[in-house]
Order: sequence, then C-alpha cells, then structure tokens
Amino acid sequence: MARSPDRRSSALALVVALVLLVLVVGLWAFVFLDHRQASSAQASTTGSGAGSSSSGESSSSPSPESSSSDGDEGAAEGEWSMDDAREAFAADGSRVLVLGDETGDGWDEWAFLLAESQGMPGAMWMTQTENGYSGVTEDTRLWSGGMTEATADYPVEHWDPMWPSADPDLVLLSYGHHYSSEDEATQSMEELRAAIAEEAPKTPIVVVLQNPQADDANASVREAIAGWAEESGLPTIDVAAAFAESDQPPDNLRLDEMHPSTAGSQLWAETVEEALAG
Repeated sequence: MARSPDRRSSALALVVALVLLVLVVGLWAFVFLDHRQASSAQASTTGSGAGSSSSGESSSSPSPESSSSDGDEGAAEGEWSMDDAREAFAADGSRVLVLGDETGDGWDEWAFLLAESQGMPGAMWMTQTENGYSGVTEDTRLWSGGMTEATADYPVEHWDPMWPSADPDLVLLSYGHHYSSEDEATQSMEELRAAIAEEAPKTPIVVVLQNPQADDANASVREAIAGWAEESGLPTIDVAAAFAESDQPPDNLRLDEMHPSTAGSQLWAETVEEALAG
C-alpha cells in the first residue's frame, strides 16, 4: 500500500534534519581543530621568544654578520700607518708629544734637535719637580716628556701634568733601555698605548725603536717592542737600524754603554725627521 503524503514529508524532513546536523557538527569540529592548531603554533613561538629573552642574548645580540662587521671596525680602531703620522706631522701648527727616557730629555738631544730643525718651539719635562714642562708658551708645538730611566709606566703614573693642555696631533713613544724583560716592556707599552687612545683617539702613535746599547744588549727588548707595535697596528721608526748602518763607529755614536753622543743624537733626530717627512 502506498505511503501517505504526510508520512513521506516527515521522512524527508528527518533526512534533511540529519544532514544539517552532520554539517553543523562537522563545521564545529573543523573550527575547533583549526583553533587548537593555531594556539599550539602561537605557544611554540611564544615559548621560543621567552627562552631567548631569559638568556638575555637573542633579542639584543646582533646577527653573526653584524657582529663580524662590528668586530672588524673595533680591530681597526686605534691602528695607524706612517702616512697617518706624516699627515699629522705636516699639518699647519701641528703639535707633537714625545714620551720617552733620558735619551731625549735634553735641549741638545734628538727630540729638541728635531723641533729645532722643524721650527717647532719646544718645552721640556721638568725632571726635578716632575710637575710640568719648562719653556711652555702659547706657541709651543713639541713637548718632550723625557725622564731619567723611565719606562712607559712613567707617563701613565704622571698623566695629568705630562699630557699637554691641548691634545697633540702626533705622539712618539721612545722606550726600551730600562726594562728587565720583554714581557715587562710590551705590557707597559700597551698600557700607555691604551691610555693615549682613550685620551686622544684621533691622535696617531708612532713607536721609536731606540739606539743599540753596547754589544746590542737591548736587542731582545727592542725586538719585542717592535713585534708588539706591529700587532697593535702602530708604525715604527727604526733608529737602531740607522745606528747599525751608519758609517760612524758605534763608539762615536754613544757616550757610554747606552746614551747617544752628540753625533748619535743628531743621527737619531735626522732618522725620525726623515721618517716623518716621508
């Protein structure tokens, strides 16, 4: 017997309702799963960021490329060439600070012979009072901070009175005779270099390799200073080589086992001047 229209309509409505129910349930299931996946991904990202923040490195540290670039700039900072020194020396009204021992602390020794040759009014460190320079005027252009038996520790320990009121354009370091070891020499030279770089970062530094003692007794210290200068990016003026290559006998260039004679001081000044004049 055929079904009545009412029964057929009820069955159809039931089927439609079931289909709609399945669609709704499926849609909610999809939304729920999608939400869980998004939450999981966000938690993973947040966890990674929190770990970086707690270490104090990732969020603030530069990338490897940036670190490498910064390192290269840092390595170049404070390094100088002889061309830099020559440019500073040749500038109008240039000021030069010579820090060294007694081989350059007299008016008749190399530092002041250099100043005289260049027409640079000079001032000399007062070795008796150790509290400033004699002969300073507003025209002074070369300060000779030579001190008896000094090492590079001396200007660090007497910084305020020894550093000129206006930063020099060039600094010459002349030490080596009064060290007991190579390590002592290079350590004190580095401390002085660092102090100068901090005080006047734009001022070139040149290292003077001092005259040979009798039998070249200071050779190992001089070579250690030369090696340190090269590693530190500082040019050198090899006065020792000029003495060794001179036509004059070694005894004519020294007053005693160490100190230069008048001829030795003149040769020293000429060697430095030639190097700086280019």
